[in-house]
Amino acid sequence: MGKLVEVKRLGELSELSGTIASLQFSYWGPLTGFSSAEQYERFLRETAASQGLPTVLVATRGGAFAGSVNLIEREMTTRPSLSPWMAQLFVIETERGRGIGNILVNASISHVVALGFRRVHLYTSGTLPEYYSALGWKPIEQLEYLGKPRTIMAFDAP
Repeated sequence: MGKLVEVKRLGELSELSGTIASLQFSYWGPLTGFSSAEQYERFLRETAASQGLPTVLVATRGGAFAGSVNLIEREMTTRPSLSPWMAQLFVIETERGRGIGNILVNASISHVVALGFRRVHLYTSGTLPEYYSALGWKPIEQLEYLGKPRTIMAFDAP
């Protein structure tokens, strides 16, 4: 039987701020919204205390870091009216394809619904719109953002 996957707010696992910042910044760089891993880590540490938005949800398997996702008020500077956003869904390479992403997406939706929101947004590119569509997300706009074609998607809670 596989080890248990748990999802907690970063505030309960704040020792992982540096690990998350380093991994995500090396993967996305400025797409995190920050110019350095150190700046990003400061944001994560500040976010760890939040009960609302922004917040970071962290997945662990058997106590070891497996992935994380950010929930933020604003993501795209060109779409300031859209809120909240699920951003920086990240799963470590050894955990990819093992359900961690789905668990974090579902936890994100539950978290924003608990905060009183009925809709959450994300933007993505490449083949990932297909992944999110399979989880119930709907594409709402195609556009160019930060030099690449992107798809804005939304999930409407029942």
